[in-house]
Amino acid sequence: MASNCTRAQALELGNGYSLLMFNELHALPSPKSRSFEFPGDQLKFAPDRPADVRHVKLDITLDFEQETISGTAYTTFSALYEEVTTVSLDAEELHIEQVALANGTKLNYSTTNQKLIIILDRPYKHGEEFTVAVTYHAKPRTGIHFMKPAPEDPTRPIHAWTFGQPRYHSHWFPCHDSPDDRATTEIIVTVPAQFITVSNGNLLGVTDNGATKTHHWRHDVPHAAYLVSLVVGDFAVIEDTYKGKPVHYYVRKDRKEDAPLLMGKTPKMIQFYEEYLGVEYPYDKYAQTVVEIYTGAMEHTSATTHSFALLPDKRASLDIELESVVAHELAHQWFGDLVTCRDWSNGWLNEGFATYFELLWGQHDHGDDEFKYTLLQEKLGYLAEDRQYRRPIVYYVYHDRGFELFDRHLYNKGAWVLHMLRHYLGDINFRRGLKAYLETYRTKQVVTADLMRTLEEVTGRSLERFFQQWVHGGGHPELEVNYTWDNERKLAKVKIKQTQKVDELTACFYMPLDIAFTIPTSDEEAQREQITQTHTVSMQVQLGEDGQVEQSFYLPLEREPVMVRIDPDGWLLKTLRFERPARMLRYQLAHDPDILGRIEAAQELAKSGEEESLNALVNALNNDPFRGVRSAAARALSEIGNAKAQVALIKALQELDPQKSSKVRSTIALALGHYQAPQQAELAQLSSEALRVLLSKGDVSYLVEASAAEALGQTRTEGVVASLQPLLDRPSWTNYVQRGIFRGLGFTGDESVIDLMARYAGDTHNHPTLRRAALAGLQVVGSQRNLYSEAARERAVTALINTVEHDTWGPARSLAAMALSEFGEKRAIAVLQNLAETELDSGVQRNYLVAAQTLSTEDKGDAQLKQLRSDLEEMREDNRKLREQLSALEARVK
Repeated sequence: MASNCTRAQALELGNGYSLLMFNELHALPSPKSRSFEFPGDQLKFAPDRPADVRHVKLDITLDFEQETISGTAYTTFSALYEEVTTVSLDAEELHIEQVALANGTKLNYSTTNQKLIIILDRPYKHGEEFTVAVTYHAKPRTGIHFMKPAPEDPTRPIHAWTFGQPRYHSHWFPCHDSPDDRATTEIIVTVPAQFITVSNGNLLGVTDNGATKTHHWRHDVPHAAYLVSLVVGDFAVIEDTYKGKPVHYYVRKDRKEDAPLLMGKTPKMIQFYEEYLGVEYPYDKYAQTVVEIYTGAMEHTSATTHSFALLPDKRASLDIELESVVAHELAHQWFGDLVTCRDWSNGWLNEGFATYFELLWGQHDHGDDEFKYTLLQEKLGYLAEDRQYRRPIVYYVYHDRGFELFDRHLYNKGAWVLHMLRHYLGDINFRRGLKAYLETYRTKQVVTADLMRTLEEVTGRSLERFFQQWVHGGGHPELEVNYTWDNERKLAKVKIKQTQKVDELTACFYMPLDIAFTIPTSDEEAQREQITQTHTVSMQVQLGEDGQVEQSFYLPLEREPVMVRIDPDGWLLKTLRFERPARMLRYQLAHDPDILGRIEAAQELAKSGEEESLNALVNALNNDPFRGVRSAAARALSEIGNAKAQVALIKALQELDPQKSSKVRSTIALALGHYQAPQQAELAQLSSEALRVLLSKGDVSYLVEASAAEALGQTRTEGVVASLQPLLDRPSWTNYVQRGIFRGLGFTGDESVIDLMARYAGDTHNHPTLRRAALAGLQVVGSQRNLYSEAARERAVTALINTVEHDTWGPARSLAAMALSEFGEKRAIAVLQNLAETELDSGVQRNYLVAAQTLSTEDKGDAQLKQLRSDLEEMREDNRKLREQLSALEARVK
């Protein structure tokens, strides 16, 4: 019997058209989220524009000694209202000296904390242009950042860089600091003579003033204010070209040889995007600059800025994949820069596209298997966030600048929406639709409806329901599948149930679903123990039809399938519960040509207690051609957690090629940490010995060393702290291995590690990445707080509060806030709330608020109950492993 969805009813109008009717009217543009916004957060929309910004010219001077900026910002407007008497610009912490028209006529003005309100000399009629000149100076706390040598990094070069997303540029020049307006831009900047500058567009000239030089940049393609960029410093320049256009990379001089490791494929990426989209790269040049202390990457128009933490050294480039960030920011030059979301609520039109095209580049460069695997990782990231909160992708309620909208719903789920659209429309129609979208809205602002209408017009497909459930609603289908075979009737039955809670936020999803049955080619083949000759029969079913959340589908087949796959090529964003006999899963692990199917089988076989299943996983670990399947097999073996599984893991760790299999070996190292003392003391000691040998010798891979250090701490065997602590002095790229070491120390339960971590985290002479590594260890201490005394936990909390109050690096403060939420210590709440009120970094501010809310809503009873449940689960798992060991001993005695 079918169950019906109550959220919406679809009225079929014939010829493939439908009208989606909601049962209730909503005050909000989208249904209310679950656990996303904070009390007091309000609906926010793009601001009014009495006048259109046509051109922005900055004539400025940077003082590196004083870390100040001074000059004049010229903004040319064209009146949009019938009559304009005042205009306003965003201006925060700017000291306004004078406001005038370009001809020198002085204008009256007033200021608020965030606005400069200018009274014009007369009413300006619709279409009239006028230019306002604002002379000002400032010592910005954000927006533009001055870098210089410091005790934490004496080798740091002097330079400056800007960052404006979502709304920081108004801290260093007055502007319309919202993405709903676009203008051509010009920067005339005077800097010390030894420095070069990088900005949007073309460098028109450099004037030598002796001790200083004045650089004149102009960008003639209108773009949003947040995309303006200025980088100043003494950089090494690596020059490349694409179709005669400059493609240049700027890095600190002692890292020049590493630049191609990150950015060397840029010309090939441009070529791929041009060919895929049918739209040429839209600017005269492409520059990429790597700057210090900044974390992340930003797609400034024609001039991307990268974090120092993205530039690998040769050893890191072995397995720490970062070129995808280059592909992501380059894709923004089309999606985000050439065509820009009108407001941050529609930010997925920037970030979802850039994320998906980053994956498409990976498919082009590394093949289909890597593409599917990275899509799977994107899905897992989104699902982890969805367990914390759920919201529509397009959502209008947020806090202040809206930084929290830049989450995994926006990036990961946004990319998946495009992936599903590509499948639904077909690759040719999808590409044709994107070309039309870019050409139609070139140099314009867009909302989601613009994309939907363009795709509908180009393809003829009605997409209202698709966008309503996937973009304007929240969640995803959670499928529970049951398969049976009727041998008498030669009939396969598949029952599919959507188990997600259907409500105002989350739909009963209406969507096509592919199912594939692999069957032997003959009756003789079906009788063989090892079936190799097969063919596949596929069917596509429609889920959610007539509002049904539970449906059954039947397919007559020649003979019983040896494998059944739901969504075999991974086109649908979903979760799946599908129990099958272990023999089918073993066949799937060994023979499925699709890596997603083999990974799925490995994960499910971890639940099987059969010896054959363990052997199948060992075989996959050692012989599967794809790294993701081998890693899944390693994780499955660690879940089985017996001696035979451990032998296979240690053997693979020692014998796999370190150069070719470093990512798999990293997973194996972490898997060995699942054998812990005192529950499995003997096996934990074996893991510990294997990991100590690896760490004492060192490894070609930072990734493997970091994982081995963390896993060694997890074993909790004797002498672990003494083994790990000396390794802190072994240098690694961005202190990557140190992070693994500190995390490992956090798992030990040895209370001496807290004081060690506190010293490293609080020492301002340590590099910021080393301080953050120590904080990662304290975060683990919080997650394992039942191992530590109350006095030790208090010392950890004190160290973390010291970091959020005094550390100068935003990522360190942010991680400290997240770590505090693990301890359940109420005294941190007021500290976090007070700091959130004055924090300028929106990402850090968000984590302060989240941590404070977590601590406020979880009382000690809740925390203790949560810990007891965790302890109970650990005891159950330990008992299971002990029973297996006892059974093995009994078998040997017999």
